[in-house]
Amino acid sequence: MNYEKIDKTIHTFLEEFNEMCRTERRDFLIRERLVNYESGSSIKKYNVTYRVKRKQNTWTIEAVSNGFWIFRRKFLLLKITPKKNNLNFTGLYTTSIRDFEESLLSQKLKDYLNTCKKLPHNAFVRS
Repeated sequence: MNYEKIDKTIHTFLEEFNEMCRTERRDFLIRERLVNYESGSSIKKYNVTYRVKRKQNTWTIEAVSNGFWIFRRKFLLLKITPKKNNLNFTGLYTTSIRDFEESLLSQKLKDYLNTCKKLPHNAFVRS
């Protein structure tokens, strides 16, 4: 596998994905946590950008909050792992994408981008 080519393809995808999130107002996450005392639940809003981290030939795409650098929160979006001669997607909204060859990576990432675009706003932003 050509890992430099995969890196370049993933970085191109991330630029497009972050641009889509900015234009469609999906560049934040809302986390709701139930609290078992008088207040009921707490809602926290995180402004995020999506970044990639490569570790031992596994690429992890995660949302990183734009807060103070010590207290940044990270939320997993997508993990790309090589399996034998194929690549595998795991993470949010990946059930329809099966293992595929390296040459199909850019097409599968575009399919994933379109899947995220088609999701209702609340389904993508709330968790």
